[in-house]
Amino acid sequence: MIKELTAQQIIDRIRVECGDTWRTSAADVFDCGNPDTLITGIATSYTPSIDVLQRAVTAGKNLLITQQPAFYGETAAYLAKDPAYLFKKEFIEKNNLVIWRFYDNWMARRMDGQLLGLAKALGWEKYHLPPDRRESAAAFDDPAYASTNNYFMLPETSLREIIPYIEQKLDIKGIRVIGDPATKIRKVAVSHGMFQFSQLLRFLSVPDVDLILVAEAIEWESPEYFRDLLTWKGNDKAMILLGREASEDPGYGVVASWLKTFIPEVPIEWLSAGEPFGVPSAPSAK
Repeated sequence: MIKELTAQQIIDRIRVECGDTWRTSAADVFDCGNPDTLITGIATSYTPSIDVLQRAVTAGKNLLITQQPAFYGETAAYLAKDPAYLFKKEFIEKNNLVIWRFYDNWMARRMDGQLLGLAKALGWEKYHLPPDRRESAAAFDDPAYASTNNYFMLPETSLREIIPYIEQKLDIKGIRVIGDPATKIRKVAVSHGMFQFSQLLRFLSVPDVDLILVAEAIEWESPEYFRDLLTWKGNDKAMILLGREASEDPGYGVVASWLKTFIPEVPIEWLSAGEPFGVPSAPSAK
C-alpha cells in the first residue's frame, strides 16, 4: 500500500535531501494552502499562474513547488477586491491546492540546477566547459554543473543564426539583442535570473567570450555599458536578454527530476509556465 504523504512531510523530506546547504529562508515557505493536506501529486513550475494551476488540477496534482509566489506584491493592501486576484484565490481554495516556494534553498545547492535546466532546454549540455578546479564528484548530483562555471563552447555560428535557434528551443516569441548580426559566436557565458553589473565585468574578463546570454538586467547598467563597450571597441561581442521566466523555468524541470529520486509515493511533473510575452504582427501594408 502506498503511504499517504502530507505537504509538510514532503517538504521535510526535501529539507533532509538538501543536507547541510539548507537554511531558513523567508522565501521558502508555504505560500498558499494547508501543510497538512494529503498530496495526490506534485507539479513544479517557475510560477503558479492560473494556467499552471488549472493544468495541475487537470493532472491530479495538488502540491505546486514553484520559484515565485501565487500573488503580486502587497496583495492585502491593493488587491483585496480585485476580481483577477479573487478568482485565483478562490480557485486555489476550491481545489484544495498547496503552493510551496522553493527558491533560496534550491539556489543554494552545490549543483546549479537552474543552469543545468537552461543548458538542457538549449541542447547545450555537451558544450559545457568544465570548471578549472573540479570538486569531488561524490558530493554533487551532476559534477559538471557543481560550480559557478557558466561557459559553453559551441560549434561556430553567428549571432544572426543563433537568435532563431534560441527562440525555437525556449519557445520565446522575441528576445532583446545588442550586437552586429554578423558577429561570430563560439564561447558563450550564460546567466539565469537577475544579471548584475559585476557579473558582466566578470564575464568580460574571461578570454574569448563572444556572447553573453542573460535573463534580465537593469537597462541603464549592464546593457548601456555593453553598448558603450561595442561603440568604443567594435562589434566583436553580443548580448542577448532572454527574460526572467524563459531563463528560469527549465530549471524547475530539473527540480521535478530531482524530487522523483526520493519521493516515489506520488506522481511528479514539471508544468512549464511558458513565455508571458509575445510580438505583435506587423500591420499589413495598404
